[in-house]
Amino acid sequence: MHLLFQAKSDLPDQDTVIIIMVIVGIVFYFIPSLIALLRGKKNLLAIIALNFFLGWSLIGWVVALVWSLSSDYKPQPIVVKQTTPKVKEDGIDKLTKLKKLLDEGAITQKEFDQQKSLLLKNH
Repeated sequence: MHLLFQAKSDLPDQDTVIIIMVIVGIVFYFIPSLIALLRGKKNLLAIIALNFFLGWSLIGWVVALVWSLSSDYKPQPIVVKQTTPKVKEDGIDKLTKLKKLLDEGAITQKEFDQQKSLLLKNH
């Protein structure tokens, strides 16, 4: 009879077990949010919101978990190299420009003749 009326047993209180189970359940529920936080996801707030509001459904929890485990998209830089094609002037175009400069008075007849002779030697 003495054993039936013991005041304290070696088993933990029922309240303590319930509190531990609730804490473990909350941690398990927010595993996707914790993973996203540890991985430094760009969409951290969206993952937390999805986990908080739709995590109770298995689909919402799995989507939040997959999203938190996926890698962030890193855009690749696009390098555009613009080159203007060099138009090769032929001797006639150069002579025409020189004649126009001579007619406008920008160069003298002597300068015109010098440039003309250089052009004729190169072609």
